[in-house]
Amino acid sequence: MSKHTMTSAPVCTWVAVTDATGRTRMEARWSVATAAQTQAA
Repeated sequence: MSKHTMTSAPVCTWVAVTDATGRTRMEARWSVATAAQTQAA
């Protein structure tokens, strides 16, 4: 297998979310990796 760079692959990150009652839970957020790289450049 050869090495290659994936483009437009979804990336999952976990963020802490607090609801109206004060309970905190982890929530998955999906974004496209190429969009994140474009904003960072």
